[in-house]
Amino acid sequence: MTRATLTGHRTASAAVLVVGGGAVAAAVWIGGDHGFAVALVAFYVLVAALVYAWSGGQGDIAAIMRVGGDERQRGLDRDANAITGYVVSFAAITGVIVQTARGEGPGGYGVMCVVAGVSYVVSLTALRLRR
Repeated sequence: MTRATLTGHRTASAAVLVVGGGAVAAAVWIGGDHGFAVALVAFYVLVAALVYAWSGGQGDIAAIMRVGGDERQRGLDRDANAITGYVVSFAAITGVIVQTARGEGPGGYGVMCVVAGVSYVVSLTALRLRR
């Protein structure tokens, strides 16, 4: 494997962690828990560094983490994302049922169900038009 292939986009997964973690830490800071916000920054920087190091290695997970890999590895990533979508959707539907049974209404679980349903219809339509 060449150096360029190994490095690829190593920063992709690490950058997602830094940006997402920074957003979470900022929200916690705004919420008033400054100590926890600082701890979150340290945690996300550490995890981003570990992910950056891991993505420089060889293997399926490293290739997926650096947003690269061959067709089989990209297929693994796609299938894992699909399974995750099913599991999260099932959890959201379960949450709607439990919340509604408690007389509390669907709440945030209902929002997630709507987001999942709309995103599915939009992506299915877009994919159908592209193929």
